[in-house]
Amino acid sequence: MKKVYLLAIAILMFNCHNAQKKIETQQIPLEKQITYMIDITTNIPVIVYVNDIKASELNMPLGTAIDLNPYVLKNGKCKIKLQIFPLFRRGDTLVTVENIMRCNLFFGSYIRNKETDEILNYKADVALPIVVPKEDVPYFEQEWDVELTELPYELEGWSKGQDLRKWDKKELEKKVVAYYQKLWRILNNGEGEKYVEVWKKADQELFSYYYTTQERYLKLVENTIEDVEEYCKGTMIPLEDYEMKLYAEGKLVCLERKTHTKEFNNKSPLDIKGWSPLISKGEKSGAADYPVKLYLPEGSNEFVIIRM
Repeated sequence: MKKVYLLAIAILMFNCHNAQKKIETQQIPLEKQITYMIDITTNIPVIVYVNDIKASELNMPLGTAIDLNPYVLKNGKCKIKLQIFPLFRRGDTLVTVENIMRCNLFFGSYIRNKETDEILNYKADVALPIVVPKEDVPYFEQEWDVELTELPYELEGWSKGQDLRKWDKKELEKKVVAYYQKLWRILNNGEGEKYVEVWKKADQELFSYYYTTQERYLKLVENTIEDVEEYCKGTMIPLEDYEMKLYAEGKLVCLERKTHTKEFNNKSPLDIKGWSPLISKGEKSGAADYPVKLYLPEGSNEFVIIRM
């Protein structure tokens, strides 16, 4: 089983029940379907945050573009943060000046024709310069502000969520773990339709920020159900070795694996630190995780999935 990366998962988490109905969406003209992104080239694993939300994992491809749209709700200032850690697989204890210098980040945008998968108007021409330290460091971090001006929509997202930083930490974690245990049972039972049902709130906004169509939506619902039924039933590893993480200034919460691994499930190297602890283990090697980011709407005591 292959590891499923961010965009692949993002477009596969849909609501089966809504899929049986006609979903009223206003199709945005192709020329206005702007996707903002960070084009990043690096020779080492890094983590990128968008508006205080983790938008990548340490195991992401080293030369890639990270879409910003899932992590922003409207036009305006957007905060980008880069984190670089010592290379675990080599046993490094410092981040070298050379490795930091080889990181190049550019802010830009593009349009994707969903019918042909053609990338149009790709622009990554706003450099995000890195202030390189004079010597190797145990850890490196830097932030930038970029401005989004052409999004053709505005979303509610997690904006009306409770500030979970105000909760008692132990009580909050107990509640979050209970929700993950429910998801674990759904996945391990191979209940694809139940799994896509819990994504119904997130689905409503995906039509805006991903510019998807009704036809593609229905197909992806089908694919998600099949994926859960075929790959998750009886293959979920125990829900363990996690830590609770708050994002979006306390509006979002999730669990992440907290310990490095060297050869998880016979694949070398496969380090699952930072993954969702909802992990399906491949029959012979490899694994796939099922990340969710939760928020607690104002006046509610029930978590809602809003992003992956």
